[in-house]
Amino acid sequence: MNRPFTAFLAFLDALLVGALGLGILLIPLTVLWLTQFELAVDYGAFWRVAANFWLLGNGVDLLVTIDPTLALQLALQGAGVPFDIGFAPLGVAVLTVLLGWRSGRRLADSEHRLLGSAVGVLTVAAIGWLVAVGAGSDSARPSVIQALVFPAAIYAIGMATSLFSRSDFSAAADPAGQAVDILARSLREIVDRTPAPLATVLSLAARGGAMAVAGLVAVGGIVVFVLILGHYGQIISLYESLQSQLVGGIALTVGQLSIVPNMVIWATSWLLGPGFTLGSGSIVSPLGTQVGLIPALPILGALPQGAPALGYAVIVVPVIIGFVVGVLLKPRLTTAGAAASPVVLVLSGLGVGVVGASLLALLAIWSGGAAGPGRLVDIGPDPAAVWLWSALELAPSAVLGLTVGLTRRLFSRSSGAYGVDGGTDERLAGLGRAGSESDTNKL
Repeated sequence: MNRPFTAFLAFLDALLVGALGLGILLIPLTVLWLTQFELAVDYGAFWRVAANFWLLGNGVDLLVTIDPTLALQLALQGAGVPFDIGFAPLGVAVLTVLLGWRSGRRLADSEHRLLGSAVGVLTVAAIGWLVAVGAGSDSARPSVIQALVFPAAIYAIGMATSLFSRSDFSAAADPAGQAVDILARSLREIVDRTPAPLATVLSLAARGGAMAVAGLVAVGGIVVFVLILGHYGQIISLYESLQSQLVGGIALTVGQLSIVPNMVIWATSWLLGPGFTLGSGSIVSPLGTQVGLIPALPILGALPQGAPALGYAVIVVPVIIGFVVGVLLKPRLTTAGAAASPVVLVLSGLGVGVVGASLLALLAIWSGGAAGPGRLVDIGPDPAAVWLWSALELAPSAVLGLTVGLTRRLFSRSSGAYGVDGGTDERLAGLGRAGSESDTNKL
């Protein structure tokens, strides 16, 4: 593809970020405006709701000012003064990342990747700025600077995951391919100069930490699914109490689907032990659930009620995951030639815990934030508590898994007399072949 065509395709891909992100939110609101409100309400209000929600999902803070009379009716502490909303429905950000990944994958076949990626990111930045300017009002005003940066940054992250995925990127003639080729050679030189034990520790820590986080988040998703199924009747009752009718229920469901990734991370924090909060003074943890006034979202009816029968015994899940990760990493430790060093083994296991804890703390930060005034400024897990609990659970169990895997490997090497190792099998096979040749010679 030539340069103009590459730039045009990147521009069209970037337009999908605004078209799909805003369209998914705006279409049910538009139908609601046409059917239930019968065009009697200003359509701009529905547009601003969809636009502000899209901006929130992409990390843009929203400054909200409530009318004093309405603030008194809500009876929320701090509602009478302007307050910030920073709670990001992560489902919107996930959609932006996926669209960026799709665009990067298309650009990976082009010789002008740098041009296409620049056009795409700048287009998303312009969309964020235009949406923020058009959605601003006296009651809710998004940060224009953040709208110019954050949606484009999220889009760029998704694009970077697939932009240089092809194995022949170093042969590309554009500056992007050359720059990445230079960066790759520099990284290889740094790795080659790194002492072998340190390189082993860093490699196993990064790989094992990512594996542990992936396993915990997967189990957290299963927990959310089970809770929704188990509290299905209560969720339906909350839908009926809101009397939102069909179109309103669809719009409400779309909004709730966008916070499902947040709930998965909250469930992961619940499995780790510290749990999460839905407002200052509330707690949802393995020891029980204690919440006060919370938003009337039907999906929150899936919250566990009371204390589970096992209590903090649920933390056995991250311990098991850490142990399994250690066992799975064992072959890489022995292949690296560091099996005889207990220091490398211990540091690798501790590194798994530190990397996994750091990633989980970042997820905790992204999944929470201020969702309103007063007590609603504290929503989501505590990142410091998540880091501490996960480090204490993953690091020792990963060390144990590496130790058990290594012990089994060393035992198999030293058990040749009992036919355990491969060398014994080869010697027996050799004896069998020799016996067969001897019998043939006799014949």
